[in-house]
Amino acid sequence: MSRARVALVTALAGIAALTACSSGSDGPTSGSGTQKADKPASTPAPKPITKELAQADITQALLGDGETLPGWSLHGDKDVTDGEYCNRSEDDSTPAGWVRGGDAAYEYNGSTNNMAFVHICFFGSATDAHSAYSAWKGTETSKQQAPKPPVGDESTLVINPGASEDTVYGFARSGKANIRVKIEGGTGDDPSGAQAMLTATLKRLQQLQDGKAATVTAPHEQAAAEK
Repeated sequence: MSRARVALVTALAGIAALTACSSGSDGPTSGSGTQKADKPASTPAPKPITKELAQADITQALLGDGETLPGWSLHGDKDVTDGEYCNRSEDDSTPAGWVRGGDAAYEYNGSTNNMAFVHICFFGSATDAHSAYSAWKGTETSKQQAPKPPVGDESTLVINPGASEDTVYGFARSGKANIRVKIEGGTGDDPSGAQAMLTATLKRLQQLQDGKAATVTAPHEQAAAEK
């Protein structure tokens, strides 16, 4: 074989090897890229409330006009909550570890015949918050149901507690913060409104903890839950 033919054969063999290497490296890269694109992005888990939010943050987290459920509006102003209101209604003491709180009342279509209430209570530790949450929700297990999806670290809906026939309570704990929602009037068989207010209030606290403005609303949460 002449030197020219040997050189030509060697060159062709080199080109073939380069082509094979190129094809081999493109296959896995392209395939893995497709797999990443097809895999749905996971939703990050909500952060527990661990920061010592200021009283002004609690006030901002409470739902205002246009942020709560349709037909409901603020009754008076948002208030600073005393410690005993972060305990069960029949207990006038301040729960252990209580730090600060805030609350708001709402009337329906301009009338106080039906009312709704939201309380936010902060504690010095998640342990104290858990103890207060457990006492807050009571012991009527036959009237309790778990929200779907859950709200925060612990959450419970209580349908028609005591002798009521048209009242729903919602309770949630996230880290050091407890939230209670109460809706009176025609809601005894539909806890979705209480859950929407509970979820929106917690998400507003989470926004404030992250240094953002509180923008989540109860109507948005209720609509999202119905999808």
